[in-house]
Amino acid sequence: MNFYAGVDGGGTKTAVLCVNKQGEPIASAVFGPFNINSIGREGLRGVMAEILHFLREQGQCLRLCIGAAGNGNAALREEIAAAMTAAPEIPYELVGDYEIARAGALGGRAGLALVAGTGSVCSGVNAAGQQLRVGGWGHLIGDGGSGYALGRDAMRELTLARDGMAARGLLCELLEREFALTTREKIVERVYGMDKSATAAVAGCVLRSAEAGDEAAVRILEQNARELAALARAVAEPLGMTAPEIALLGGLVRGDNCYRRLVTAAIERVLPGARCVEGAFPPDRGAALMAKAGGETAHG
Repeated sequence: MNFYAGVDGGGTKTAVLCVNKQGEPIASAVFGPFNINSIGREGLRGVMAEILHFLREQGQCLRLCIGAAGNGNAALREEIAAAMTAAPEIPYELVGDYEIARAGALGGRAGLALVAGTGSVCSGVNAAGQQLRVGGWGHLIGDGGSGYALGRDAMRELTLARDGMAARGLLCELLEREFALTTREKIVERVYGMDKSATAAVAGCVLRSAEAGDEAAVRILEQNARELAALARAVAEPLGMTAPEIALLGGLVRGDNCYRRLVTAAIERVLPGARCVEGAFPPDRGAALMAKAGGETAHG
């Protein structure tokens, strides 16, 4: 059996998907983490060996696309290249995780993928195949509109209320009740003594407070929605995409919630005619579709 394959190499698991020549899934598997920073070179070699063994069991892989965070990491590229020397019959490419997320979300079509998770990033590809990525600079100098940004702004609102510089509303009450942020020491510990995910974890309080009409929470969401819209515009305009399809990805903007509505409205103001959509497929499907497209191009 001939097929194309995609790999979504994540920090907690590695998803592999095989598709036929029509792009339809025919086999899949899940292995351990792919992040070389956490599992080391030896761990990555083991995962790559499992992937290649699985692919050979399915038949002839015509092309493989591997998507991973930090795809520019020299050690990562070296280990993958070394592993693939054991499978010279399989052409492959290594791309960023945001690329396969976009390809999956848009079903391989031209458009943008705007991600609002713990961090934020936007990438796009136009009909001519030109690509651009903006954002993704990390929480210290970027990640506007992300879960971290919402959490950071919420914690700041709590400190202002404690110092008598802002009104104390529902947002502050939820932060104190749900995260026990009742003292200066506990607030400082959560912000400075824990990793960024601890700050991002309080973003849910912002959404729930805004839904209930809390003015501070609504203000935080509106400001961060504008930042996400700015990311989308910074990708769309250089690519000449006046009314792009934009897949909104990440837990913060999934489904119908107040933040997604604000983000959609902010995007429509800066990119009239843009269409915000749900993601069509997961990243492993996107990687497989990229493999299929690359294989078809290579064979004319």
